[in-house]
Amino acid sequence: MRDALIDLGEVPSGGPGETETALPGAPLPYRWILGPLTVLLVVLLGGGGPPPQPPPGPVVLPITLGDGIRTGDGRLYVIGQAGPIGTVIRTYVIQAYALPAVTPAGVYRVTVSGDVFSVVDAGDGLLLVSYNDNESATLGLMAVRPGGGAPVWRRPANLFGISADHAMALVQEETAPGLPSNRNVWRALDPRTGQARWSVEQPVDGQLTMAAAFYAAGFPARFYEVYGDGRVLAHDALTGVAAGGFRLPRPLTEDSVIWVAGGLLLAGYGDDETIAYDESTLTERWRQDGGILPEEGYAQSCEPMVCVAAIVQGFTGFDPSTGRRLWRSEGYDSSEVIDGHVLIARASQSEPALAVLDPSTGRTTEVPGSWTSGGPGPSPGTAWVYRLQQVGYKLRYGVLDLATGRVRLLGHAERIAGDCRFTTGVLICRRLDSSIAVWRL
Repeated sequence: MRDALIDLGEVPSGGPGETETALPGAPLPYRWILGPLTVLLVVLLGGGGPPPQPPPGPVVLPITLGDGIRTGDGRLYVIGQAGPIGTVIRTYVIQAYALPAVTPAGVYRVTVSGDVFSVVDAGDGLLLVSYNDNESATLGLMAVRPGGGAPVWRRPANLFGISADHAMALVQEETAPGLPSNRNVWRALDPRTGQARWSVEQPVDGQLTMAAAFYAAGFPARFYEVYGDGRVLAHDALTGVAAGGFRLPRPLTEDSVIWVAGGLLLAGYGDDETIAYDESTLTERWRQDGGILPEEGYAQSCEPMVCVAAIVQGFTGFDPSTGRRLWRSEGYDSSEVIDGHVLIARASQSEPALAVLDPSTGRTTEVPGSWTSGGPGPSPGTAWVYRLQQVGYKLRYGVLDLATGRVRLLGHAERIAGDCRFTTGVLICRRLDSSIAVWRL
């Protein structure tokens, strides 16, 4: 038999069934990955730069409990406690600060026989100071400049507002205080000189009325003389000239109420009847049986409706074109119109409550938590809000979305006594030590 050759190949050492030990191969070129990967990990772990800094703390002004604060027109005013204490004639030092930087903007000194309760910027460093004149038992108004010295002018007047361009100030004066012959006179003053641009005497048996919205604008567009016999004269507030008039269907009565809101002059005769007149044409728009305007409330424009606020009935919205009542919201005692929404609040209660009311439907959205409105917010459709906890004196503040009723928390502080206000990009609050803190928002 011939020999046969069978090729079995190579048999691994170690015998059959034993796992083969693999030898390491040549290293792969991974080093090019390690550099970028290291950078990525450093960034993700927060090592890409210095740690983020906390927001800056507030500017603190160390004032005393007897000092007052006022704000307006991009200014913060600190009204120093008058001295000498206990005297009739006292001198107040008023320090002005420009906001939001809280930089000094002038020091004013005024001497009066009473208390300073209001300060208003009249432009070009001029300050209008309102005070109680204890010697004459009337209200007084003076214009002063920084540094002290005699007032630029002084009048026995009650300041109601000043135009946005600081060209005119609306005041009310009494001709003979305390006497039967006393009359109320409304005037538009030139803030620089104190001279009257126009004067209109308020009817003895009637009233002078204007839209409540002028308090926010500073100066009305027009005002109305309403006489007891039913005559109504409309005046241009810039010139004081009568621009037209009409007569109500009957004289005023003890329970008559006149309001201007939403482009309407509204005349209410108690629970009997309410009549609306168009401000532009001075013609009658509609009549409604029954009372719409309460004596203890007020009317305001909340487009597209006109809202009426009353202490007992709450808030009511009615159609300005027909006078028909569309909705009512009860349980609130204050309101503020912001960007087409109405912020309604229970401000008189120990625990405040806030809600957003849609004037088109009357639907309310409760804002969870005891928030308080701080006015229009940093962008359209928002409002500043804050919440102060009396236990612990802790403050939280944020921005309310008027469309959703949700609050975005921005910050918090401790040892806050209250008296908080938002203005010109800052939040100002009193602290427990009587100083004031100013946070830049």
